[in-house]
Amino acid sequence: MFAKYETYKATLKKIPATRLSRLTEALANYDPVLNEYFFDRHPGVFAQVLNYYRTGKLHYPTNVCGPLFEEELEFWGLDSNQVEPCCWSTYSIHRDTQTLNIDSPEIKNNVTEPSVTKGKFLNKKRNLWE
Repeated sequence: MFAKYETYKATLKKIPATRLSRLTEALANYDPVLNEYFFDRHPGVFAQVLNYYRTGKLHYPTNVCGPLFEEELEFWGLDSNQVEPCCWSTYSIHRDTQTLNIDSPEIKNNVTEPSVTKGKFLNKKRNLWE
């Protein structure tokens, strides 16, 4: 799935020192025949990024996870601290979402054997924790 967006160069210059504010025709992702740039990025997040340039308000799309949103903002050279107050609570909850890797040393070091000393499932529980 891809999406096309159009805007004015002046709109992209509103937020300096970002990827979109520095677009030039010398970039590899510029197509001179079509007179357009191609970025293989998340279209839902980009819609919010472009809207930020247009309105000065950065909203968090709730259909993406926080780490993906942060990755996209970093790619575009934007600061996640600019997320609007109306979206901050939702964003900060999703931002802190991470995939737990059970085999990671941090997880293994914090796992303790359950204090089960009797019962018919004792051996199975011990095997599970070993």
